[in-house]
Amino acid sequence: MASILIIDDDTYIRSTFEDLLIPLGHDVVALMTAEDALDYLEKDEPDLIFLDLKLPGMDGLSFLEKLQKQKYNIPVVVITGHANVDTSVQAMKLGATDYICKPFNIDELVIIVDKIISEKQKDDQLEYFQKQKDVILGFGDIIGNSEPMQKVFHFIQQVAATPKTTVFIRGETGTGKELVARAIHYKSDRGNKPFIEVNCSAFQETLLEAELFGYEAGAFTNATQRKKGLLELAHNGSFFLDEIGDMAPGLQAKILKVLEKQTFRRVGGTKEIMVDTRIISASSRDIDKCIKAGTFREDLYYRLNVASITLPPLRERKEDVMPLANHYLKIYNVEFKKNIHGISDQLKDRLIHHSWPGNVRELKNTIERAALFEQRDMLHGETITLTESSIKKDTDPGKINISDQGVSLYDIERSLIIQALHKANYNQTKAAKLLGLTRETLKYRLKKFKIKQ
Repeated sequence: MASILIIDDDTYIRSTFEDLLIPLGHDVVALMTAEDALDYLEKDEPDLIFLDLKLPGMDGLSFLEKLQKQKYNIPVVVITGHANVDTSVQAMKLGATDYICKPFNIDELVIIVDKIISEKQKDDQLEYFQKQKDVILGFGDIIGNSEPMQKVFHFIQQVAATPKTTVFIRGETGTGKELVARAIHYKSDRGNKPFIEVNCSAFQETLLEAELFGYEAGAFTNATQRKKGLLELAHNGSFFLDEIGDMAPGLQAKILKVLEKQTFRRVGGTKEIMVDTRIISASSRDIDKCIKAGTFREDLYYRLNVASITLPPLRERKEDVMPLANHYLKIYNVEFKKNIHGISDQLKDRLIHHSWPGNVRELKNTIERAALFEQRDMLHGETITLTESSIKKDTDPGKINISDQGVSLYDIERSLIIQALHKANYNQTKAAKLLGLTRETLKYRLKKFKIKQ
C-alpha cells in the first residue's frame, strides 16, 4: 500500500482521511500546516499528498511552488471548496495532479487514491526499467578492457543497430552469452519491448514446443484453455534461444519456418500467427560437429548465423580477471552488508593464474562464497579454494594430495563435472560415463552445483 500525507488545518478533514485510508492499508500522516509538511519532507517522501489550499501561515499555492523549486516528484491532490475552482486550476498549473471539492464523496476519494497510486507505481517501474536498461547499455556484468572483449563490445554496438538481423553467440559455459544477448536487445530499437528467453536444454521436446508456440484448448491432456507461447509474447521484441544445439530436429524445422515466414501455429491450432521478433541464439556446443553428426539442421544454422561471435573464455583474457573480481566484490559487499576493502596480493595471484574452467560464472561464484565467509576487511587466499591451485597429483594418478590450505570437495566435484561435460561436448550421457555415473545422477548433480549448459 501507499504512504499518504494529509495537509489540512481542519481536524474533521484530517480524521476523516485517517479513518478512511488507514483501514485500507495505507500509511497516513496528517499535519496542520505547510511549514510542518516541508519539515516532514526533509525526512520522508510520501507516495501522495492531499493539500488544502487555505492554510494558516504558508498557503497551499505557496507550498506547491516550494515543491516545484525543490523538484519533488510527488503527486498532489488539492482539497478545495466548490467556489474555488479557479484557484484549483491555478494549483494544477503549479503541478497539482488533481483536485477534490468539499464536501467530497468517499467513493470518489478512494477512486482518486487508487488511480494516482497505480500511476505512481507504473512510473516507478518505468524509472526502474530505465535504470536497468542504462546498466545494460553500459554492458552491465560484461566487463573487460582486454582486446577480445573490446571486439565483443564493438560487435554488440554494430548488431544492435540492425534490429532484424539474427545473431548466433558461441562460447563455453559461463562466458556470458545471455548477457551479450540482453545487451544487443536493450541497445537496439527493440529495447523497450519484451526480451524473452528459453533454455532449449531445460525442456523435453513436447514441453519445449508448447512453451515456444503455445497451444489451443484440447490440444493435449490438461490443456483446458488456450495459452500463448513465448514467441507470441516476444512480438516486436527479441527472442533468445539459449543452448539451441540441444533442440530436437522436429522443433528446428518449426523455428526455421518462423525465420523464413515469420509465422507459426500453436500446438493443436490451424491459424497462422504473425510474429515480428529478432531471434538471438546461443550454444556452448560445437554446432559444426552437430551438423556433421546429423543432429542439427544445416539450413537452420545458415539462417541463425547471419551475425555471429564467439565469446572468449576467461583464461584467454587474464587481464580482465581482477576487474571482474572487484566488480563482484562490490556487489556482494552490498548484498552481505560487508565492508571488504579489497583483495590480498596472494589471492590476486591465485585468481589470475587459475584457468577458470567455469569462466566468469565460476569467478562470480568464487567471489560470492569468499565474501560470504570473510570476517576481515580484506579478501584473503585462505577463504577460498581453487581446484587447480589446491590439488597436487602424486605419482599415483588416482591419488590426490591435500595441501596445507586444504581442499574443497564441493569445488573438486563441480570442476570434474564441468571438465567431463567439456570433454563429452556437453553430451550428458557421455559425460556421465566419463564420471562413472548414471545420466540421472549427473542431472541431479548439475542441479546441485547449479551448472548450466
